[in-house]
This record gives sequence, C-alpha cells and structure tokens, in this order.
Amino acid sequence: MRKSLLASLFVLTVIATPAVAGNLTFNNGKTAWVSTQCKKPVAPASVLKAEPETAGNDMNALIDKHNVYVTEAQNYMNCISSEAERDQNAVNQQIMDGAREAISAMQAEIDGFSGPLRARAK
Repeated sequence: MRKSLLASLFVLTVIATPAVAGNLTFNNGKTAWVSTQCKKPVAPASVLKAEPETAGNDMNALIDKHNVYVTEAQNYMNCISSEAERDQNAVNQQIMDGAREAISAMQAEIDGFSGPLRARAK
C-alpha cells in the first residue's frame, strides 16, 4: 500500500509540476525530457566533403569551423547535463515534499481519530 501511495505521489507530482527548465512529456507510456535552455549548435560543412583541389586557406577555414563546432558541441553537452541534473534534483525535492505533506496529512487524520479514543480511555 505504501509503495502504491509513493508511486501515485510521484506521478502526480511530476504531472502537476513542470520540470524546472526542461520540458517533461508523456506519450504512449514513455517519458521524454527536452532541454529548453541549451541551444544545439549547427554543424558546418564537412571537411570530408571538400574537393581534392580545395585551396589550403579554404581547407584551414573548414577545419577551423569544424573545431569551433566541436567546442560548441561540448558546451551543449555540458549544458544539457547541468540542466538535466538541476531538473532532476528539483523534481526529486518536489516528490519528497509531496510525500512528506501526504504523510503529515495522514498522521493528522489518524491523530484526529485517536485523540478522542485516548480521552475516553482515561
């Protein structure tokens, strides 16, 4: 019963509360998280598609663009990781807060019933 309660609290909390930054969606029983803060870089023209007769300066420019893209891609991946971690921590905290509130409410309800019973027993 307690596992069912916690599972229900988890689902309700995740559905009722959007992720802090990214978007959390549910589709056909699958959950997907998508970043809203990180911009994916656009890949430049591939160096591998350069013509064999490409001038040295042009080839250097293509390689420079590729290197910039690799740096931007690493920054993007770091951004995704950080955003996902922040969202996960926030959702975990919301789940724990929801569980504590539900447990406190249940305890208050039990105390409300048992108070008069204890008074009778005296």
